Amino acid sequence: MRRAARLVAVLLLVAAAARADGGRVRVRQDAGPFSITVFTAPEPACAGPVDVSVLVQDPASGDAVLDAAVEVVLTSPERGPVLRANAEPGRNRLLHEAIVALPAPGTWRLDVVVRRGDASGTVSTVLPVEPPASRVLSIWPFLAVPPLAVALFALRGRLRRRRA
Repeated sequence: MRRAARLVAVLLLVAAAARADGGRVRVRQDAGPFSITVFTAPEPACAGPVDVSVLVQDPASGDAVLDAAVEVVLTSPERGPVLRANAEPGRNRLLHEAIVALPAPGTWRLDVVVRRGDASGTVSTVLPVEPPASRVLSIWPFLAVPPLAVALFALRGRLRRRRA
């Protein structure tokens, strides 16, 4: 029983600390001489910083194209600002990554332009963006750990008294 509880506790801590590459797949499409897959994180996308990651592949071989220039273009729902960012190699070297600060919620248009020499390809999709998440909601797991630890300690004491 104790081993199982420890294992669950360790798995929960590891899962909370894990950082996945990419996020949700928004679009995967062949464009020009490229196969382009666009990921966004967090899910759901909220106003504020959004990670846009792009995987560029050769459609024939499936090999990653690492030397392509990738540009991310976001157009606001009110036809206001157009946000442009050059995607740089990310933590996962197969992906090009751009962090874009979205100022407002709405349905944004997301275009990704890939260039390599004279060849280019563009994919487009919509990106639903929600209002910014509450700060408390984003840190609730950290706020829940101390009361949970106290409750487990009290439960341990109660079980020891019953045995004695």
